[in-house]
Formats: sequence, C-alpha cells, structure tokens
Amino acid sequence: MKWIGLTGGIATGKSTVARLVESRGYPVIDADQISHELTQIGNPGYQQILNHFGENILNESLKIDRKKLGDLIFNSKSEKKALEDILHPLIQAEVLEIKSAYEMKRSPVLFYDVPLLYEKNQQAQFDAVVVVWCQPKIQLHRLMERNNLTESEGLSRIKAQMPMSHKISQASYCIDNSGSEYEIIFAVDYFLKTFKLS
Repeated sequence: MKWIGLTGGIATGKSTVARLVESRGYPVIDADQISHELTQIGNPGYQQILNHFGENILNESLKIDRKKLGDLIFNSKSEKKALEDILHPLIQAEVLEIKSAYEMKRSPVLFYDVPLLYEKNQQAQFDAVVVVWCQPKIQLHRLMERNNLTESEGLSRIKAQMPMSHKISQASYCIDNSGSEYEIIFAVDYFLKTFKLS
C-alpha cells in the first residue's frame, strides 16, 4: 500500500485538495478531524486539555472553544507544544489503527492529511509527501477571511508555522493552490495521473 502524506500551510487549501482526492475515490485520513473528535466532551483529549489549559477555554456549552484555544497557543510556543504533546500521541494511535485496517483490506493507496507533518519529522514514514501551497498574500487573505482575523492575528498564525519554502523544498510533489477552483481541480487530477493513481 502506498502511504502518502498530504500537508501544507494554514489556509493554503490542503483540505480542499484532500476533498478532491477523496472525491476521486482515494481514501484520506484527516488528522484535524481525528483531533476534533478526540477533543469532544468525554473523549480522551478533552480532559487532558482541560487539565492543562483550564476552564477559560470552554464555551457556554462546555465544549472547547477552538478560537480561544487558538489565541492561546498561537501566542505561546510552550503552550503550542503542550497542546501538541497532549494530542499527538492520541492522534498517532488512532491513525495507526485506521491504517492497519486499510492494509488488511489491501488498499493500494492511503492518504494522510496532516498539518504538522514536517514539524513532527514524520516525512520518513511516507512513500511520498505532497505539499499544498499558495502565494503568501493569498494565504493571508484566505486565513483572515476564513477565521475572521485581523491582519496581525493572521500573520502571527502563519509565522507560528514552519516556513512554506522549507516544506516545498522537501516535498515529493507540490500543488499550487493560488488560482481558481477550476485550476486546483486540474492540478489535483494532474497529480493523480502523474503519480499513476488514476
């Protein structure tokens, strides 16, 4: 089974590419989705995050407020690391279980959509790594619009990540998502053909 990592920067369109890949019939494990499930009330990550960050990060329904938590971790490297140290082992365990199930089914390929692939030095475990990127101005504009952020808030979130140039230089394949919806569809289909996946 080909094990392909899919990563990028915040608001570069990694999730869009993942959805397109999935729509073409290829299975995709989504790290963010697993993380979201693990942090729901009653699940393992929820209590661990609460123990570390306190009840100030909860909303009125006692769910973790992702904006409040985001504001905390993007302004503190140590808090960002604390959150990663809580979630990373839980996510990894879940991913290994899902991957094993696909291997048992003899699936020819499996994608893993993971934001911190390079930050966590996971690249060696994959047969190939695909990086989704876009022009910096476009990235900032999309992030501000998507998360309702000011320019300085958006820039601080982008700067908190590893530079895109580093990810691009290490990738097996890069997909530029600076253009239109039509262009990204074409780019994904071209990638799948180039990698002999369709």
